Amino acid sequence: MSEIKGQLLGIILVLSIFLTVSVALTAIFTNMTNSVESKVSEVVDFDNSSTSSI
Repeated sequence: MSEIKGQLLGIILVLSIFLTVSVALTAIFTNMTNSVESKVSEVVDFDNSSTSSI
């Protein structure tokens, strides 16, 4: 019976660690995507404003 409890505890620990890492990576990549998107839009807006004044 204690072997089953140990295996269940191991499975729960692995799943919780995997969930924690996946949530952290999702947050990091979402933040990086927003940062890149804002910088690209700044460059595109700058390019549009510089060509419209010509």
